[in-house]
Amino acid sequence: MQIGVLDADRTAPPTTPAEGDRHIIASGATGSWAGHADAVAAYQDGAWRFLIPKSGWCAWCDADGALLVYDGTAWTDVAGGAGAMPGSVAQLGVNDTASAPNLLTVKSNAALFNAVSVAGGGTGHMRVQISKEASAKTASVVFSDAFSGRAEFGLIGSDDFKLKVSSDGSTFVEALAIDQSSGNAAFPRGLSLTGVISPSQITANQNDYNPSGLGAVSVLNLSSDTLRSVSGLAGGAEGRVIALINTGSQIISLLNESASSTAANRFALGTDLTIAGKQAALLRYDGTAARWRAMSRPGGRETLAASRTYYVRTDGSDSNDGLSNVSGGAFLTIQKAISAVAGLDLNGKAVTIQVGNGTYTAGVSVTSPFVGGVPVLQGDTTTPGNVVISVTGDAVSVSNGAELGIGGFKLVTATAGSGLNATKAGRINVTGKMEFGTCATAHMHSSYAGQIAVSADYTISGGSLYHWWSETAGGSIAVIGRTVTLTGTPAFTAFANATIVAQIVAVSNTYSGSATGSRYSVTLNGVILSSGATLPGSTAGTTATGGQYN
Repeated sequence: MQIGVLDADRTAPPTTPAEGDRHIIASGATGSWAGHADAVAAYQDGAWRFLIPKSGWCAWCDADGALLVYDGTAWTDVAGGAGAMPGSVAQLGVNDTASAPNLLTVKSNAALFNAVSVAGGGTGHMRVQISKEASAKTASVVFSDAFSGRAEFGLIGSDDFKLKVSSDGSTFVEALAIDQSSGNAAFPRGLSLTGVISPSQITANQNDYNPSGLGAVSVLNLSSDTLRSVSGLAGGAEGRVIALINTGSQIISLLNESASSTAANRFALGTDLTIAGKQAALLRYDGTAARWRAMSRPGGRETLAASRTYYVRTDGSDSNDGLSNVSGGAFLTIQKAISAVAGLDLNGKAVTIQVGNGTYTAGVSVTSPFVGGVPVLQGDTTTPGNVVISVTGDAVSVSNGAELGIGGFKLVTATAGSGLNATKAGRINVTGKMEFGTCATAHMHSSYAGQIAVSADYTISGGSLYHWWSETAGGSIAVIGRTVTLTGTPAFTAFANATIVAQIVAVSNTYSGSATGSRYSVTLNGVILSSGATLPGSTAGTTATGGQYN
């Protein structure tokens, strides 16, 4: 008579059996089942009855979903077949036919392995193990296209983890190898950084720089309209690596430990890192220090072995190299030439930026010192009016300890700005004849230890608030032994203005022509030294609040 049992692995009777329940008793039984291993326990009339199996008895086990047969010694799964190990099958096909060498074959659109929970008597873990016979053998997973291999990973011919790919299923290329002892990864075929963004051109110095899409890329293409700085970069996370590529022509400077950005976005570089046009740097985020660090820097500056001249023309192009005085070789903008020189080690050699005749409508800004020397910005030193810088804002500005020589230009500014502006310890040396046209603020302006030193004669053809304006914490202007020619009677609020602990030294000069307005204004401990000379102007000068005029 065919029977069914609820399970075949119990060693103790259930506490609340139901009438007619049957179980095959497992080895090691206790309680009322003790000594009845392999027997069929049947609950009848409120008591357990034990049926001793004979060889050939069959029973359906609900818990295992299997047909069991008693072979005279133990219950085994009928599906195991003749000669199979207990609890095993020689081949198994799921929705397909299994055949050697694929003794397990599954045809399905998906497969699920789910962990037995702790509450269900399991560990809550799920591991799939693929074991090989020896180190030189292979234990791997192969991904195929119509049974033609395209990718394989695992322990392939050794105990190092490897990843290989193939285009034809026969020839495989190793793309990744991880050493079993050290965990070091090798990329035999190279590494591609494919996540790239190219934000809009930087037109102002950046703090906590965070362009759209930064969090999901490995390459950040940058460009700027002039020399710009970045004091911090968002998106840092432990171990993140990002390549910064300057795709433009202007210098971009990463500022070291600048308080202008949030601490976690700052760069720890040892010193400011300059990325010139077409150069790149590789950064890694140090999560412990909460700082970006440089893994690699631009390949270094070109060190000059001889003097060099860069050319700028109104018919040039900033895509040129600037090394020849023709439209196909010269730069278009003066700032481009400044950026080119900033990427050099001048090595004590003379560097001249020769600017051709015409009008240039973009100002010149130098915000960091040149390496190995001081270049000269030169126009037409015979007739400066042939080379005009006419802008809104400063025509030429030098700051942050930088130094620049200049000569041969006519400077004009509208709305705001000065012809020459030296600030924050910047220094401008006027080495060639100049012409100062109408300027909104001053022809020459110095502040915060900025210095302007004039060692060439020059002409004034337009008015301004001040011709010389030196102010605030050590600004200095020195014009000594020069001939200053005024044309057209330009007007000034004051020809010379020194204020807030700043100075103007104007001695042994010759002034030709006339001007209207006050000759000088000196206040708040400012000093003007003229050694008794009369400065141009139509009214007397004034002193106040500690100002000194001598």
